[in-house]
Formats: sequence, C-alpha cells, structure tokens
Amino acid sequence: MRFALTGVMVLLALGGWAQTLNVGDPAPALPVAKWVKGQPVKEFERGKVYVVEFWATWCGPCRQTIPHLTKLAEKYKDKVTIIGVSVWERADKEDPNAHIQRVEKFVQDMGDKMSYVVAVDGVEGVIAKNWMEAAGQDGIPTAFVIDQQQRIVWIGHPMDKLDEVLDKVLAGTFDWKAEAERQKRLREQMEALQKDYTEYAQLMRQRKYEDALAKLDAMIAKYTEFPTLKLLRFETLLRVDEKQAYAYALQLAQGDFKDDAQVLNELAWTIVDDDTNPPLQSPDYQAAITIARRAVELTKEGDANILDTLAYAYFKSGDVQNALKYQKMAVDLAEKDPSMPDEVKKELRERYEKFQKAAQK
Repeated sequence: MRFALTGVMVLLALGGWAQTLNVGDPAPALPVAKWVKGQPVKEFERGKVYVVEFWATWCGPCRQTIPHLTKLAEKYKDKVTIIGVSVWERADKEDPNAHIQRVEKFVQDMGDKMSYVVAVDGVEGVIAKNWMEAAGQDGIPTAFVIDQQQRIVWIGHPMDKLDEVLDKVLAGTFDWKAEAERQKRLREQMEALQKDYTEYAQLMRQRKYEDALAKLDAMIAKYTEFPTLKLLRFETLLRVDEKQAYAYALQLAQGDFKDDAQVLNELAWTIVDDDTNPPLQSPDYQAAITIARRAVELTKEGDANILDTLAYAYFKSGDVQNALKYQKMAVDLAEKDPSMPDEVKKELRERYEKFQKAAQK
C-alpha cells in the first residue's frame, strides 16, 4: 500500500479546522468509548508526563509508528505514559460498536508489538473534536506531549524527534513557550502557503509545468519551514526534465531526507511504480536502487514495504536474483506482521511469484 508524494503535499497545503487548542493550553479530558489495553488514564496527574497519540487501524503511516511508540514506552517506562487513541475509524450504521471490536482485534493481533495504553474514540468523535480538530490537526498519526503541569507542550508527528522532546520535558528544560511561538509561525506560513499552492496547482492543471516549477522554486525559498515542498518539486520536475528529476531525487536522498526512510521509500517507489501518471519515459532504476537501499539500511531490513520497493527496483533494472532475495524477505516479514493488511500481503506474494517466473526463463 503506497501513499503518493503529491497526496502528502495536498494535505500539507489544505487548511485544517479553526484552531482553539494550542501549545501551552491545559490538556483536555479523555472520555474515550473504551480502554482497550493497559491501565485507563481517567485524568492527567500533576507531576507526570504523557504522550497522547492519535491513530486508526486503516492508517498505513500509523502502523509504521507503532514499533517506535513501543520502544519509547519501554525506554521511558515508569517516567512517561504513552496512550494511543484510535480516532476516525470507519463507522458501521448497523453496529455502532463495530469499530471498537475492530480496534480490539487489531490490538490483540499486535500483542507485545503494541506495548502501551490503547483506547478508542466513540462514534460521536468527541475525542477527535476536542483534540485533533481543536488543535487544527487534520492528519494522523499525531502526538501530543503533556508535561508535569498538565499542559500541552508539543504537537507533532510521533516519529519527528519525539524522544528528544521527552528527554527535555523530563529534565524540565523543554521551552514550551518557544515551541508555541514556532507553531504559531508555522500556522502563519501555512496560511500564506495555501494561497501560493493554489496558484501552483492551477498552473499544473493548465499543464504549464515549467511555470509551475518556477512557482514552486519561489515557494521553497520562501517557506523554509516546509522542506517537504522539495518532494513536490521532484514530482513536478518529472514533467519537465526526467533526467534532472532523478538527479534531484538523489540529491534529496543524500541531503534533507537522508535519515527519513519513509520519504526515501516514496521517492524510490515513484520511479519504479507501474501506475505513475503520466508514465515515466526513461526511469532511472539505478537511482531508485540507491535511494531504496538507504531506506532499507535505515530500517535495518525490517520494513516489508521498503524491501518490496528495493526488490522491484532491482527487478526493473534486470537484476532478478537480488529482486528475489529482497522480495522473499519482504514476504516473510509481512506474513509475520499482524498489522499488515491481507491485500498488501497478497500483493507482495504475487510480486515474488512474478520474479520467480522471470528467473525461470
């Protein structure tokens, strides 16, 4: 299951809800529909530190953060309480509790791989409204850090240096006022970015790709707090000059995103994907291999989707043996992962069979 780079950028440029919950505010209550795992947290106690992370069973990026949160729960055992609250689950009109059962099964299947407190929001979405919507957050996973004074001191992606934030919060050195100012600047930039993005999108619809690229370059220089705009530049450059685009992808992989396995994976997948629209004319599979290998290195050969990307890049380049090697690793990992959707497992197995047939020719 893949998530297009362009889709990420569209989410970035779209506005969220009117914000009423900010860094520095008291943490709202957690009237969840059900506590699924661990000791219920009825209220945030003064003197303790908490992480409230919002996720959903259908959310691929959320599944990728679960091992990280489990490691943090172990690292900060008895110091930080980590709570995963499932929100925005798909509703079942005939059974209002179906989403609760779905979360319970997911957590049960995960076992020790999801080793922290887990809860689920009700069908009315009270938790989502009081936390996510109130904070202007329209994407998951999103984490909130609550400090010893029961106030929110940080809001962000759980993979974005959350452990560094927790170290400082526990030591009493985290500057939440500076963080509040930083997030205020981000919101202001976001509002301005929305207008510029609309102009960029209009140029793309008109197929004025060179003009759109020039507009995007100006945006990158202007909105320095949003390095992910460079990912959109890569996709835009593919419409203008493929050769330059692949060189730029390698530049990103060695620079801004050299330590971001998921972004590297999407860069590489964009090059090898059979469904890239419009179709690429001369895909640089060696570039895809280089980028995907870095992602595999970062995840220590422990992510099935990333291994799958590397395998397909090898296959597309004509190296069937390496394709088989890494695809077999991907299939084996996926089969052992209870959080991996069945359709993804099926896709990985079918790709492995495709490589086997190619090797027999």
